[in-house]
Amino acid sequence: MRSLARTMAVAAVAACAMAMPVAWAAEDVNPDAFVKMCDMDKDGMVSKAEMMKMVEKMYDKHDTKKMGKLDKKQAEAFLKELMKGGG
Repeated sequence: MRSLARTMAVAAVAACAMAMPVAWAAEDVNPDAFVKMCDMDKDGMVSKAEMMKMVEKMYDKHDTKKMGKLDKKQAEAFLKELMKGGG
């Protein structure tokens, strides 16, 4: 379980780092939509726990083999969805 959490954290950080140039270059960056998507307690802010819960849900969706690992194809799909904002 600790390995899964570490893998997800690394994937989230990598995806965020890779997405930053795309996000800043995009004209349709919508932080309101992002906050609305992640903000489970509706306080208008996104906590680390809320972010990780969203990332974990997306990770589980792409871990179709339920091995706690993503192969290259699954990782690519996961990162594409993450960069699109989970939608």
